[in-house]
Amino acid sequence: MKLKIMITTQSDTQIGSGRGFGSVIDSDIEYDSYGLPYIPAKRIKGLFRDAALELLNFDGLNDLLEYTEKDIDEVFGIIGSTNSSNSLIFDNLSIKDKKHIAPWLDYLFSNYNYQFNSNTMQSYFTSIRNQTAIDGDKGIAKDYSLRTFRVLKKGFTFEGDISINNNDKQDKIVKMLAFISLVIKRIGTQRNRGFGKIEIEIINEKDEQLKVNLKNELKGKLEKELGGNL
Repeated sequence: MKLKIMITTQSDTQIGSGRGFGSVIDSDIEYDSYGLPYIPAKRIKGLFRDAALELLNFDGLNDLLEYTEKDIDEVFGIIGSTNSSNSLIFDNLSIKDKKHIAPWLDYLFSNYNYQFNSNTMQSYFTSIRNQTAIDGDKGIAKDYSLRTFRVLKKGFTFEGDISINNNDKQDKIVKMLAFISLVIKRIGTQRNRGFGKIEIEIINEKDEQLKVNLKNELKGKLEKELGGNL
């Protein structure tokens, strides 16, 4: 079974790749040969796994969740284990409609390379931020504390697929993903500074005539059951 996942940035978002860009950028993001940014699958899977565990600690949700920590390990894999789980596979999330954009970029890069290149794309979808640490006693910036990082700009949507390969627990996994998409509000680092606010949608496209947004479907059921607004 395949689901579509879409993540829209609602604030500038820092999802570091663990690499820098020469001496210019201390923390860069992931981007492809076109210069189009993408969100790595392992980041999304880790984010969902952490959220699934956090939900287990919410009072009053145990009966509604219908999964345990053992289920999480089975679906997402055990942290530190060399045997990864194939029950749930995330794609890297690319800019929405990339497959339609790519042929135009090929044309522009080939014929107008002086105006359109990978650096142009990076500049359109991302921005550069600077940060420094302040000495609390002196009230001035600490020596050598200046850091430069690249962030995704707000207002862009990334999309990809989620493959569920465990037929026996398919319904349970779908419901788990729906719950998780309800509670995840931020991704990446600097979240306490306003970065990383996102909107997640998971769409079941099994029936092309009736595409179901799992989050909205579950939210409606919960509001009816709990008698309030989520």
